[in-house]
Amino acid sequence: MEYLTMPRKRLYLLVDAAVVLSSFPLSYFVGQWIMGRVLFAWGGTIFFQTYLLIVVSWLVALLLFSEYPVKRLTAPWREWWVAIRVSVVAMLLFGTLTFVMKLHYFSRAFIATDFLVTLFGLLLIRVMSRLIIGFFRRSGLDYRSKLLIGNGRFAQKYIDAVEQSPRLGLRILGFLADSGGGLDAPYLGSLSELRSTLHHFTVDGVVVALPVSDPRTEAVIQECELQGIQVELMLDSMSSRLTNSEMVYGMGLPRVILSNIPHTSDGLAVKRVTDFILSSLALVLLSPLFAVIALAIKATDKGPVFFVQERTGLRGRTFKMYKFRSMRVDAEQMKEKLLHMNEMSGPVFKLKNDPRVTRVGRWLRSTSLDELPQLINVLLGEMSLVGPRPPIPSEVNQYDAAYRRRLSVKPGLTCLWQISGRNEIDFDDWMRLDLRYIDTWSYWRDWSILLKTIPAVFKRHGAS
Repeated sequence: MEYLTMPRKRLYLLVDAAVVLSSFPLSYFVGQWIMGRVLFAWGGTIFFQTYLLIVVSWLVALLLFSEYPVKRLTAPWREWWVAIRVSVVAMLLFGTLTFVMKLHYFSRAFIATDFLVTLFGLLLIRVMSRLIIGFFRRSGLDYRSKLLIGNGRFAQKYIDAVEQSPRLGLRILGFLADSGGGLDAPYLGSLSELRSTLHHFTVDGVVVALPVSDPRTEAVIQECELQGIQVELMLDSMSSRLTNSEMVYGMGLPRVILSNIPHTSDGLAVKRVTDFILSSLALVLLSPLFAVIALAIKATDKGPVFFVQERTGLRGRTFKMYKFRSMRVDAEQMKEKLLHMNEMSGPVFKLKNDPRVTRVGRWLRSTSLDELPQLINVLLGEMSLVGPRPPIPSEVNQYDAAYRRRLSVKPGLTCLWQISGRNEIDFDDWMRLDLRYIDTWSYWRDWSILLKTIPAVFKRHGAS
């Protein structure tokens, strides 16, 4: 992925900042029109305090999460995702600021209107810039000339893609290969003529469409580096493994990281910010409930309020997971005597009418309130709000190789199986749901699961 030079990046940042600054007054009038009344006085104290907090939230989000990738090579959805991601972070930052500063006089309708108007403005700017730049490129302006190396099927695929995407502003000068023919482009000679071809033509980039194992690929790269020409490598047999690949540089060794997990570093960063903010707010807001539950547990027996157990997290790292204690103090010792009554297939132990559960514990489990202390684990970064449930190390030792992929993401408070029947499904179905979550992960899917978890908890669907 190429990125913009600093002057152009500043230009894009300034344009986005202008959208943020102009969206506030526009939202003020749109909000009044929708509500049919004056929300707050124009130019008053509330006006300027709201303006300042919103602008600060947006600008911080833009500075932290806008990467501004090159428009020529980037899919439109990536630019739109950047705008949406920035909007979510800005909303979370604004909510955090108002909570910390104990500000409560803001109009929710206006805040929602402003964020929607600003998001619309950011998306509109990106769409319009693509349309304008695409128009100029179709007219023959701002184009880049490419030289192809090789004449196999991947070279022809590249030519077809260029012809079908005139907005990219790319032109194929021709190709170099051992023999002519086979491509819908001019034949310029053999690979040995690369240096002279680069001298005689204006070449903005070289596209290498040779097999990955071809020893001549390295020679082509070296020649292009010598002359300062950008090189693109088309990966044939490896392409299916590079769906979620990432180029990394460090220690003087450029490397390609292959991954079949659709989690980008940007997406995980937003997920972590969301986890931190929501878990912090939840722990503060639910602290009175924590106190009531603690008193109820203490009234049952003299044991500890929390049940602390070692669980397995990301990449097999173990951590201490917190729950409200719902069982007798000697529950672990009693487990050995109950193993023959296990109602769950696989290595997981589940018993619907577990005699170890206390009266208060049965209520906590039926309402899932026993899981609330895991918000501490989320705050510490050991867990996430959404993700596969953290297994016990002894269970992990019995996993099949395919099921160990559950450990490729952080464990969570809730996931697909919690909203799909929870204890009413068997072990293999549980694992399949977790793997489906991993394979189809997206930030918005997390929100969908969180929202569906709420009615599932209130219905006590499948809880034990």
